[in-house]
Amino acid sequence: MNDMSITDDRQVAHIFPLRFWTDFEGTDGAELREVDWVEWTRKGSQNGTTTSDKVIRVQKDPAKWDAIKPYYRAWKEKTEAVIEGYALDAWPGVTAQQAKVLKDRHVLSVEDLANSSEADLVKIGLPGIRLIQQKAKAFLEARKSTAPVAAEVAQLREENKTMREELEAAMQLLKELNEKETSRRGKAPKEDA
Repeated sequence: MNDMSITDDRQVAHIFPLRFWTDFEGTDGAELREVDWVEWTRKGSQNGTTTSDKVIRVQKDPAKWDAIKPYYRAWKEKTEAVIEGYALDAWPGVTAQQAKVLKDRHVLSVEDLANSSEADLVKIGLPGIRLIQQKAKAFLEARKSTAPVAAEVAQLREENKTMREELEAAMQLLKELNEKETSRRGKAPKEDA
């Protein structure tokens, strides 16, 4: 069973942290020290087995640590972990019900789904999950290939907006100059006294 995916030439474990907590260790009257713990499960599992370990030990395994680190940091900062990748809720490739099932199984992003192993897909238990995974992979590939075009379109829109503002300012200035010229011509010449 492959519990890893490759992201940017490094492996990331397909695990999801369920909870973090702090215990205290110390012996023979020594000052107690805080020790952070994590309990995790494999992505895709529903009521599956869990593993608990000291965070310091998990940090020594780069594949596991890469999967757990953002959640651990968010826990330490008392914030909610940011979903890494394209959120399932924003992706039109799944229904709201499918997204809920996937999130209940700790698959939070399109990238999580695309990188899920065959064993993870079986555990998810959604009808047509392999087709949904293929759509996720195609979506990510399309995003990657259209990203430069989208950036160029955004830049052109910004340039267009700037030009429109400059044109409006020039038209306003021209209008003001025309009004001054018209009012100056409309006055009778001054007579010498």
